[in-house]
Order: sequence, then structure tokens, then C-alpha cells
Amino acid sequence: MSETKLESDVPHPTDVFAQFRERPLGEQLLVALITVMAVGLTAGTLYFAWERPIVRTRFAIIFFGVGTALYYLSRALDKVSDPDDRSDTKLMSHVSRLLDVGFGRIGLDATALASLPSPVDTLSDADARHRLLRRLDALVCLVSAVAALVVGAYVTAEFFRLSRDAIVFGFKPLDLYVGLVVVALTVDATRRAYGYSIALVAVASVAYAMAGPSLPGFLAHSGFELRDVATFGAVRIKGAFSFIMEVGATWVAVFIMFAGLARAYGALDFILGLGQKLGENLKSGVVHVAVLSSMAMGSITGSAAANAATTGSFTIPMMKKQGVRKDFAAAIESVASSGGQIMPPVMGVAAFLMADIIGVSYVRVIQAAVIPALLFYFSVGVAVQFAVLRYGWTTERGTERRLTASLFSTRTVKKVGYLLLLFAAFLVARLDVLQVPGTGAEIGLLGLGLLSSAAVTAAVLVAVRLLQSVLFTRADESVGSDFVRALTAFFDGGHFGIPMAVLLYTLVIMELSPMSAGLYTVITIMGTMLVRDQLVDGPLGADKGATAAGGQSGALRRAGVTLGRTVYTTLRGFKMGALDMAPLVGVLAAMGVIIAMVTETGLTGKISTQMVALGGGVLVVVLFLAMVTSILFGLGMPTPAAYILVATLLTGSLVDLGVVEITAHLFVFWFAMLSAITPPVAVGVAVGSRIANSGFMISAKQALRIGAAGFLVPYALIVNDSLVNWTVTGTPISVFCVFVGVIALTAVTIGYDGRNVLGTLHRLAYLVLALVAMYAPAFAFALGPNMATVLQVAGATLALLGLGLTQMGRLPRVVTPAARRE
Repeated sequence: MSETKLESDVPHPTDVFAQFRERPLGEQLLVALITVMAVGLTAGTLYFAWERPIVRTRFAIIFFGVGTALYYLSRALDKVSDPDDRSDTKLMSHVSRLLDVGFGRIGLDATALASLPSPVDTLSDADARHRLLRRLDALVCLVSAVAALVVGAYVTAEFFRLSRDAIVFGFKPLDLYVGLVVVALTVDATRRAYGYSIALVAVASVAYAMAGPSLPGFLAHSGFELRDVATFGAVRIKGAFSFIMEVGATWVAVFIMFAGLARAYGALDFILGLGQKLGENLKSGVVHVAVLSSMAMGSITGSAAANAATTGSFTIPMMKKQGVRKDFAAAIESVASSGGQIMPPVMGVAAFLMADIIGVSYVRVIQAAVIPALLFYFSVGVAVQFAVLRYGWTTERGTERRLTASLFSTRTVKKVGYLLLLFAAFLVARLDVLQVPGTGAEIGLLGLGLLSSAAVTAAVLVAVRLLQSVLFTRADESVGSDFVRALTAFFDGGHFGIPMAVLLYTLVIMELSPMSAGLYTVITIMGTMLVRDQLVDGPLGADKGATAAGGQSGALRRAGVTLGRTVYTTLRGFKMGALDMAPLVGVLAAMGVIIAMVTETGLTGKISTQMVALGGGVLVVVLFLAMVTSILFGLGMPTPAAYILVATLLTGSLVDLGVVEITAHLFVFWFAMLSAITPPVAVGVAVGSRIANSGFMISAKQALRIGAAGFLVPYALIVNDSLVNWTVTGTPISVFCVFVGVIALTAVTIGYDGRNVLGTLHRLAYLVLALVAMYAPAFAFALGPNMATVLQVAGATLALLGLGLTQMGRLPRVVTPAARRE
């Protein structure tokens, strides 16, 4: 097995069971319950995607109850299994003071109480108190888990009455209590999972709804009572159970669960290993590996902090080992991790939310986001390349000649040929007829179903590879061994391309719903891994001598063991996916409550009107206000949650000023994403700097330099609308001009053009050309559309000419930057 395979990192079932038996009885019960609920949640989600036995809203309610309970149980397990953890010290200190006050009134000592359930004679008073508080908090989590299951079951059982009759004839008192419990659970679960920022916004939205008559100016409204908070927040099947929870429980959940499976099967290690091999052929070494790996993982995870923690734990040490300064290493990883959320096809689950909010197809969102996403990563890649060259962080192993030799090697040509063969075989099997261009003639093809076409494609691939083994195998090697070696090499990571191809085909070509596409992708990766394990780790891939010695019974035994291992890994992936999804359940419900409060009180329309008025009806001013607001709301929040909030509050004002709706949504989403690298919070930078052991503010400064172009690209999307809404002539021109403008802008922020350190005048020149290339169409009202386009193309051409001549060393001496010392 290669180093990219995760199998060595997957604990053996016997080891896991041994660790399980070493736990106390209470922890054993919690682990068993969490495992059963997590696997059941993933399996239930896949069953719903296959059968659709109930309406989506009702399933979302069940998902809320089970997902929230699962999250609370996992938190309880963390607290009882690690009583000395200090990650929640601040909260515990507040509770400790309250306990001291409360116990003091009745003449008891909290430290003495801590010794009752478990003697702590060797612990200090602070440690004893901290352990007591964690035990009490674990008990609160257990009670909250039971409450989540109960209210979920109640709302599910009473679904039709609550969504129909109760709205007309009134709600029962029990309904209102259940609604308040749901709201309280969503706020508390959100606080525990994502900190106080979103929880306080939820509390503030409820407070705003109840304090309406007392508020001044446009903020005033008729006011809510607790009854209204309970009904609009939950039991009207709104708020916590709104469309946000529906999308989360279906579209979002199936992809996060797929990501859990992919991680369990070793996809992350394969991506990192592939990046390392690429880095060996690049002059920049592993630096671009970090960008590409984080881009791939960030698109799935939807969290800049989680992505930076996952990939950064590998890439940041590798960058530092290559010589990259630690603040730059942290900055590169944090910027790359943040941008993955705008990269199709998954876009960190935001694409699903955006499609549902706007009411367009998922494919439309992907199409709108693909050029902006490429722009972002293009700018990051150029910035990283310039920084590596400027500061001499290159590697001796990678050269342009070596990269070219690798790209055009015989092995690479064969791989491209096989990809083209797969594509052609699938088209022949799948299509009914093929029209010959220019003649109108039609060629009859097979026209098979999807599974049959996949089977035909696989058969063609196997047949061609066998033929290659027969024709080109060396005399000292058998045909069978050559074929098995090729098969093993393919299943060392290339097999992960199969589910990704299914994902793209079902989403883009067949235009299935995200849940159906996710279901087929999950089934594909499970089937692929089943085949892979039997062919590589089973009897066919076993040592031939051992297989022959064991005979048929030995082969069957090995096949059974391999199957058991595959099933175990799959169930482990089910559990990982559900546990990854569980914290998001509370925050999606909390966002539903927030939106219910601000929409039912009329605040959203008022904010839209006030923003237009505050900006004086000037688009650029309103865009700036929307940018600042999006970044502020995104500080400390998961990007999907921040996007939901800013989309509800801000996009209306942009649409009123003539911005296309989907462009407006991408604009606010983009800046909610960039909040992960924006001080003072900058959660992505915080994680990266902690791994790199660098200062937070210096890392944030470098992150802003590397991602500077990203803060200007959204404005270019507004000015160059064809980047989002494609046209035949406009899109190619805009792509050329804006991409060149991004290169020039990056040269300004890094202070390097690929060969020379730039002074102030050269930076200013490139800045002017970059702004012209990116924003000239904004002056179409004065120059006319045609002249504005000519100016834009001229600016981009001059910038490209200057950069190109610089790389060739042929820039006229009068405008060549003077040699400068660092």
C-alpha cells in the first residue's frame, strides 16, 4: 500500500472494542448510544433520499430532534471522559462564582460537594470545582438530549394539527411550552457549537421582537409576546423548522455525510498525497499543495476553521520545513481554507441554501459561481507564487523543466488516453443517437441506462487494459501480474474519481436534485470501496503463496474478513458524517428563529429601505455598506449561517438598485466568507496561526495581503455581470480583462512582479492598470458601452504586456524596476 492510503490510520475493530471495554460503564453506554444514533441518522437520511416516505418538512423535524440530541450526547461524553479539559474555562468560572454564592447562602462549600461523587483529595480547590461543574454540565447535556428527542417526537406526531388546525383554532398550552423549549435548545446548542456570536444574535432577535413598541424610529413595531415567540419560532412549523432546516436535513446533510464517508475511506490522505507529488514537480514546492488541498476540502466542509485545522495540520508544517516563514504559512492556509466555500460543486453547502432562497436550480448556482471561484483561487495562486519567488522559498527539487517532463511523460499521456476512452465509451453506451455536425446524419448508439452504461464503460476499460498487458508486458513478467499491478495502482486513489464523476454527472448533466445526486454519490463510493477492498485486500490481492496454502476455505475466510473490514469502515464513516452534521443542526435552527423574528416584525424590508436611503441611492455606497455588514455578521459565524442572515437582510437593497439577484447573493456570500480572514476575529487565521505557532495579527496581516484581490473581485462581478450571467461575447472579454487585472493587483499587494521587487511608482502604475481592467465598464454611463469595453481591454493588454515582458527580461530599461534589497 502507498503512503496515501488511510488504512494504516483506521483503528482495527478489536482495538476499538478493547478501548471501549476500558471505559467506565457510563461512558460505554454513551458511546454505544452515540454510535447507534449517528449511524441511524445517516442511514435514515439515505433511506429518506431513496424512498421519500414523508414530506420533507416532517423529516426535517425528526432530523432536528435526533441531530440535536446526538450533539448533546457527544458533548456529554466529552465532558465525562475528559473532566480536566479547560476549553470552557471562562464559562465554568462564571458558573463557579454563581455556585459559590448559592452554596454560601445555605452554608455549603462547592469543593466539598465535588468530593461527594468522587474523592478529589489530591486536587486543588479550583480543579475540584472545575470537575464538579463539568459533571453538572454533562448532566445538563443529557437532559437537553432527552428534551430534544421529546420535542422532536411531539412536533412530528402533531405535525398536521400544528401546521393546519392550530393556526385557525389556536394552540394548546403544551404547544407553546414545546415551542419555547425548541427555541431555548437551538440557542444553547448554537452557543456550545459555535460560541456566543450567533447565540447572542438569536437572543437579540427574540428581544427585538418582544420589545417592539419601546423601540425608536424605524425599529419600532407592534411587539411579540412569548406566545408569538413560541409559535413563529417553532410550532407554526416555522422558525427552527423553516426551509433552512429542510435544506439542512436533506441537501446539506447528505453531502456532509458523504464527506464523512470519504474521510473514513482515505480521501483526505489521497488528496494530500497527490498534492505532495505535485509539489515535488513545482518550484514553489508544497506551498501550492496547501492551496489545492484546502480548495478541495473547503468546498465540502463549509467551515474555514475546520478546513484550516484539518489540512493545515499537514500543510503548515510542510511549508515551514520548506523554509516558508511561519506567519506566511498560517496566512496561506487560512486564505485557501476560506475560499473553498465558494468553489463548486458543493460550495461548503451554501450553494444548496442559495438555490432554495433564490428559487433557481442548483446547476444555475454552480454556473454563476464557477468563474468567481476560479478568480479567487487564481489570485491566491499568483500571490503565493510571487511571495515564494520574492522571499526565496523555492525548492531545489521542483523546476519548470521537471514539471513539463512530468506533464508530457508517457505515463501522463496514457492516463489522459484512458480518460478519453472512458468518456467515449460512456457516451456510446448512454446516448441513443449521435448527430454528425454539418451533415445532419445520425449514428445509432446503444442508449442504455445509467448503471448499464457504467458497466459497459468498466468492461471496455478492463478489456483495453488487458490488451495492453498482453501486447506490452515484459518477458520476465506475466500478463496477470502486470494487470493486477495496474489494478492495484488504480485503487491506490484513482478510484475516488468514480464517485466524483457520478456527482458531477448527476448534478450538471442529469440536473437531479442535490439530495438525489448525493445519494447516488454515496452509493457509488460505497460500492467502489467494496470492490476495491476485495480486489486489493481480499483473496485476489492477497499474497499468492498464502492464498494457495489456505486453499478455497482460506480465500473465503479472507474475503469475509475483508468484507467485515469494509462494513466497519463504512459504519465508521456513517458515524463521522452524522457527528460532523450534528453541530450544524442547532445553528441552522437558530438561523431559522432569527429570520422568523426579523421577517415577522417587518425588519428586513425596513433595513433594505434604510440602506438605500443611507447610501443616497448610490450603488457603490450601498455595496460598501453591504460589504461591511456582511463581514461583521460573518465574524465568528460559520459562513452558511452568516450567508443566510445577510442574504435575508441585505440583498433586497442591492436588487432594488438594479443588481441581478444571484449576483447580489454571491456578493454578500463572498464577504461573509472573507470574514474568516478579517481581523479582529478571523477564525481561519486564528486556527492557522495556532498550528504555525505564529502571532495572530502578523498572520492576519499577511492573509489580507494574499487575499487582497478577493476583497475587490466581488465589485468586479457587479461591474462585469457577464462573469456571473454568461453571454457569448461579454464573458470571454470580461474573463480576460479581470483575470489580468487580478494578476496586476496581486503584484501590487505582494510588491513583486515575478522578477523584480516593485517600488511605489511601479505599484501605482500596476494598480491603475488593474483598476481599469477590472472596473472600466462602470463608466459606461459616461463613455458609452463600446468605449468602456475598449478602455477595459486596453488596460488589461498593457498590464499583460508589462508583466509578460518582465518575465522574458525584455521590459524597456526606463520602466524596469531597479534592483532592490529586501
